[in-house]
Amino acid sequence: MKYLKPLFLKKIAFSAIFFIVLLILAEVILSCLKIFPDNYYTNTPNTSHKFRENPSKIDGISGTYEIAYDSLGSRSVSDYSKATHKIIAIGGSTTICAVLTQEKTWTALLDKKLGDSYWVGNFARSGNSSNHHVFQFQHILDKPELKDTKIVLMLVGVNDCRGYLISPDKYMHMPDIDVKKRAFKHIPNSELPFLKRQTLFKLAKQAKQRIHFYSQPRRPIDYLETYERQIKPITKLPDLTDGLNHYEHNLKKIIKEAQKRNISIIFIAQPTLWQKNLSDKYQTLLAARSYYNKTPLYTGEALNEIMTIFNKRLINVCNKYNVPVIDLQLPKNETIYYDDMHFNESGAEVVAAKVHSFLKLNNHLETNE
Repeated sequence: MKYLKPLFLKKIAFSAIFFIVLLILAEVILSCLKIFPDNYYTNTPNTSHKFRENPSKIDGISGTYEIAYDSLGSRSVSDYSKATHKIIAIGGSTTICAVLTQEKTWTALLDKKLGDSYWVGNFARSGNSSNHHVFQFQHILDKPELKDTKIVLMLVGVNDCRGYLISPDKYMHMPDIDVKKRAFKHIPNSELPFLKRQTLFKLAKQAKQRIHFYSQPRRPIDYLETYERQIKPITKLPDLTDGLNHYEHNLKKIIKEAQKRNISIIFIAQPTLWQKNLSDKYQTLLAARSYYNKTPLYTGEALNEIMTIFNKRLINVCNKYNVPVIDLQLPKNETIYYDDMHFNESGAEVVAAKVHSFLKLNNHLETNE
């Protein structure tokens, strides 16, 4: 018996060494295949996902569903290499339009309205605020293919508003590396710790994210209704001073970066469904008020006031620095939104038409277009 224990331990040690060598070999092979890009990309280049129907199953959206990214990681419907004029869109979920199929996003509709000589690249990421846009503006426009970009559209505000309401400290003091990891799907390995640079680690993380995505409900109405029954909505507005000042600080950074690059930046103020005396018809559309989304449960009127204050700060900054701003004034109903602020198909058409009209009327387009 006394010889069995050392033999058993030797087998364990041998197995452990063999497993470690196998992992190292797998890592070496996978790293040579360059599965993950070693640069800044808001989304994985040259990837696409197709569904027979929209997985969210929500009103105002129909037909087959596709989401795809080009070689720059942009959600676009035309070829940037064939365009003589490039426009970049940066924002959060109301810009990426993740539940709209590829050709029905407002950026794709704008691309079509502008004609063949224009390319509109959608580099937005859901949940991103001006914290993330500061880094995105810099690194996206550093790409050689986008050096000749002249116009950047930025639909901003709602994630700054919500980010500050959820956690003021996290919104204003998140470390740069954590902000970058939310701003981009991929960042250079040089900015990552050793373990997180490894392809095996990235594959494991990707698998975990996919499992999480497909296990979540596409609309958290059940969470919302339960939460609203248990907690009385807040009517009093919080002190927004620090959040607004931080928001303004980020906007100024972006404007200075645009001026340095001789780029025309056009901000778009965020419209929402939030309003006073919200009818019962629209109550269940307010997903951002739910516990699932972590936004404190304010009334529709309070949320509308808060968003209006953030939009006014954006407009004031733009006026101060002579930067164009589109103050979208949209009907607050289901013809535009499928929830608090996200556009359905008809809403995306309205946004595209308004942005196109603004570009045309304010001489941002070439005269021969």
